[in-house]
Amino acid sequence: MGRKQRGEKNTPVWAKVLLITLSVIALVLLVTLAFIWKKWQRADYLTADMFQANASNTIPVHRISQLDEAPPRDGTSVYRDDASITYKGKQYRYNDDLINILVMGIDDYSLVDEMNDANPYQADTIVVGTVDAVKKTVSFMCIPRDTVTDVKVLDLNDEVASKRKAPIAISHSYGTQGEATNEAVTSCVSDLLYNVPIYRYVAIDISAIPDINDSLGGITVDIPEDLTRWNPKMAEGTKDYLLKGMDAVIFVARRDTSIDDSAMGRMKRQMQYLRKLFPAVKSQTSKNLMYPITLYNNEADKVSTNLSIDEMTYLAKLLLDLELDEDNVAVVPGQMRHIEPGEFEDYEFEMGYIVDEDALKDLIIDRFYIEQ
Repeated sequence: MGRKQRGEKNTPVWAKVLLITLSVIALVLLVTLAFIWKKWQRADYLTADMFQANASNTIPVHRISQLDEAPPRDGTSVYRDDASITYKGKQYRYNDDLINILVMGIDDYSLVDEMNDANPYQADTIVVGTVDAVKKTVSFMCIPRDTVTDVKVLDLNDEVASKRKAPIAISHSYGTQGEATNEAVTSCVSDLLYNVPIYRYVAIDISAIPDINDSLGGITVDIPEDLTRWNPKMAEGTKDYLLKGMDAVIFVARRDTSIDDSAMGRMKRQMQYLRKLFPAVKSQTSKNLMYPITLYNNEADKVSTNLSIDEMTYLAKLLLDLELDEDNVAVVPGQMRHIEPGEFEDYEFEMGYIVDEDALKDLIIDRFYIEQ
């Protein structure tokens, strides 16, 4: 008893372990695929309404726009579904079909400002992406990193210690660079845009750029300025240059800080990159429906977001029908210039981007509001 029957083979232990491991992997993959497929199917029943404020964040609920020239007589400042605003003698209401998501590109190396203070983790790229869920369009509003505005100074407990005038990029260097920091920047951008509601954010570490870029096979761009300091091949005027690996970081993140308006030149490169990146992501998603979710999972340690899985899936599915509105890839209007001592209280920097408030108001009305 207990003897092997004649002809029966002994299965090696390693083979049994391998078989069990493969079975577990296959089971995990099947469960994952089933989960994603269920989410994908559910996305048909979701709407832009879910991208509103919720209990999981402390981003202020959308208030009546500061653009309103005839605010409610009852003094209320909280947004109401039936709220409308008056601007230049006309009535407008906010377009509730819009989904606004703040995208931040975060530097992970220290930059030294004019006061010789280290300010790592600045939001060197700040873009509001707006999806019109009805018209099926996407547009981008780029905010110069040096935009002079009021920023919240968070302490190491993520509590608001004070407010100060500073370049908007600095707002991400305070606090612990976690959820509270991202929400503080999101709130700051909403305030800058006269209370345009922004409840979702995606903060991407600069180290994720090569992986994202290369997952699309690289992005082809024209080189608008001399970048040979970082790569001898990236000379000004070079056409159809394929960005791979660290070249993508050079193109979207590097700048010569000895040049006063180098940040503006870099932002122009970032806008070109956005125009090329969107169709590439859309094309890749059409080939592989799981691409956006897979990419996020692969880069999760370099990406911070308050988007839920349902919201990501909804956006991924909507992406297949979205068209980039080329006319609405815009920059907050203004001018980069030297700041005179005492011009702004508590402002400690030599340069700043001064917003053209009238032009910004017109841009916001055109982009986010519907005339009644």
